[in-house]
Amino acid sequence: MIAASPRRLTVFKSVVDHGGFNLAAVELGIAQPSVGAHIKALEAQVGQPLFQRRRGAKPKLTKAGEAVYAYAVEVLRKSEETSHALAGLREGAAREIAIAVHRDLAAHFLPSRLKAFSDRHPDARVVTRIGTINDVVEMVRADAVDLGLFLADGEISGIRSFVVAPEPLVLIVSPQHALAHRPDIAPATIVGFPFITGLRTSRFFELVRAALESVGIKHYDIAMELPESATVKEMVRQGAGIACLPQCTVSSELATGALAALRLRVNLPDLQLRCGYRAPLTGLARAFMRAVQNT
Repeated sequence: MIAASPRRLTVFKSVVDHGGFNLAAVELGIAQPSVGAHIKALEAQVGQPLFQRRRGAKPKLTKAGEAVYAYAVEVLRKSEETSHALAGLREGAAREIAIAVHRDLAAHFLPSRLKAFSDRHPDARVVTRIGTINDVVEMVRADAVDLGLFLADGEISGIRSFVVAPEPLVLIVSPQHALAHRPDIAPATIVGFPFITGLRTSRFFELVRAALESVGIKHYDIAMELPESATVKEMVRQGAGIACLPQCTVSSELATGALAALRLRVNLPDLQLRCGYRAPLTGLARAFMRAVQNT
């Protein structure tokens, strides 16, 4: 039997599942050298290499690595089942819930729901992790949190989720923009103006791209790519271009006139604000789900 800790087996399994040391480090939230140290220690325990390493290529399992991977999967599965069983026994005393939230929703959607939950459960402790849509989905998928709130255009593979509410997309501009006060704007008119978007590598960029294409806005000029909505809004306010953002992130600026919404001839499709979760749910997780749905 291998005398390896569950943590070490988790690190090894993550390297295999994610196809590399760097990706495993990101998924686990630890430094890449720590991942390498865990793997070296495990190889020392086994007495032979677990990966065939070639520069520029994903690490490939050796025969020993395949055997250890099967062992790790089984050990971690049994560990998870035991943890869930124990969690059910102490559910009445458990007062902590971990949630992951897309960073735009964290600032604009979450506070009122969190307040409602806190009012009903004043002795509960909520641990919140904030990140990109991909970050939130992966934390739910890895059972690192109880619940995750994120934007999507449908179900996400590998996790359970339900639609909390539709989330409209809004094309925003500076109040001084040439299109700011025009009614009945044709999609073709917008294509000639520069856009400010999220990073092309992000899931949010793909959601917006698909929504724009569905109404005929294609091949637009991307002047800037920015990682979060606060900076996007400020650049739009400065007159740098058009942006497409969830309505919840710009409602206050639209109300005060700091930004203007373009009045398209056709409506953009709504996104879905989804809540992803792991099972079995604790009592607190179920209570938080109710707060999210009913507030």
